[in-house]
Amino acid sequence: MKDIVYDKRYCTGCSACSQTCPFGAVMMDADDEGFLFPRIDEGVCTDCGLCRKICPVNKAKENGENLKSDKDNLKPDKNRPSAAGRDANSLPLTDAGSEKVLAGFEGKKAYACWSRSNETRERSSSGGMFSELAAKVLSNGGVVFGAAFDSDFNVIHRYIDNIDSIDDLRRSKYVQSDIGDTFRQARELLDGGREVLFCGTPCQIAGLKSFLNKEYGNLITCDLACYGVPSPKVWRMFLDFLKNRYKSDICSVSFRDKSAGWKESSMNIGFANGDRYLVSKKRELYFMGFSKNIFNRRSCFDCRFRLGNSAADITLADLWGIDKMGVKVQNDDRGVSLAITHTRTGEKALEDIAGSISLAECDIKEAVKYNPRLVASAREPAGRTAFFDDMRRGYDFDMLRRKYMDNFSLKYRMKQLAKKILGRG
Repeated sequence: MKDIVYDKRYCTGCSACSQTCPFGAVMMDADDEGFLFPRIDEGVCTDCGLCRKICPVNKAKENGENLKSDKDNLKPDKNRPSAAGRDANSLPLTDAGSEKVLAGFEGKKAYACWSRSNETRERSSSGGMFSELAAKVLSNGGVVFGAAFDSDFNVIHRYIDNIDSIDDLRRSKYVQSDIGDTFRQARELLDGGREVLFCGTPCQIAGLKSFLNKEYGNLITCDLACYGVPSPKVWRMFLDFLKNRYKSDICSVSFRDKSAGWKESSMNIGFANGDRYLVSKKRELYFMGFSKNIFNRRSCFDCRFRLGNSAADITLADLWGIDKMGVKVQNDDRGVSLAITHTRTGEKALEDIAGSISLAECDIKEAVKYNPRLVASAREPAGRTAFFDDMRRGYDFDMLRRKYMDNFSLKYRMKQLAKKILGRG
């Protein structure tokens, strides 16, 4: 591990090193927290150094691309819902902080946008922009890469080449996906002349671009506003906990069901016996842990690939703060997307779908102010170490959720009150 990335803490698990190795000497193995890290087979390795050269984290260090937002630039907003209620983006940037982290962003454009198809918006986590971009590429005979569930609802990256499969890649999935060998697949398709849309987290797009190591005119890359990536192992424990509770296999998962609206979405998990786990994100167990950052990957607390260092053509997000921005949009609670373009390729991608979307340019500083995860990493909580220590000791998900994900019991509320009185809240 030390022979690839300069510091394991910053390894994102993008797998660029593994997919680059011409000898198959680098494998991706899960650690005891459930996150993938590269492992070198010394019996096969020739010490060519290619894996170190291709690592986007090493490149970021060498290029000085280390956008660290000062956490003092974040302030509580008393009028804003709790973190668990809105994708954990509960701290908007101060005006001074916004100016600081957005210095040098001239040339980037931000848009409030949404699909004109109500069905597409309703089947999407936000405004349906990914669906429209994907549909356009597919109509051109191209392929689209994104995160999907496998048959056991683990999250993996794969590609689709027909519109009938687009629902597999729709909607947010709050788990780190296994990228597999999709970088290699994308390169093969690009070299064959196919148009490719590749969507992933900022670190995955950085890994892809580093792996390709050259520009392709037939490639569109799209990253997402990323709070951090939760452990696949914890996700698996949560699913097994629910299967045991409901005495049934799982047949569907939606992290952000919008039947009650975009702003009040719910976790919706269906079971083969007809039961359903439908819980508002404000009270949902998994999201409580996610919003507290207790099972996110460590590299996410000092991300090197947020907005200022994005390698993508387009960044997509929810347009939180829309009510405060004065942008005239169709705010009917079906979802509105924020799209930030970084390149001419990104601008053209939006132009190519102009007939199927509505959009209004907005102030990028205002957009980022209410979407702070675009530019600022969350703090690593002290409870993260304790959480994984308990998991190693054999705590099952039921024990972990009682200890770490209880936000509503009298005991929890009394502890929070005591912290405020003592000045620690």
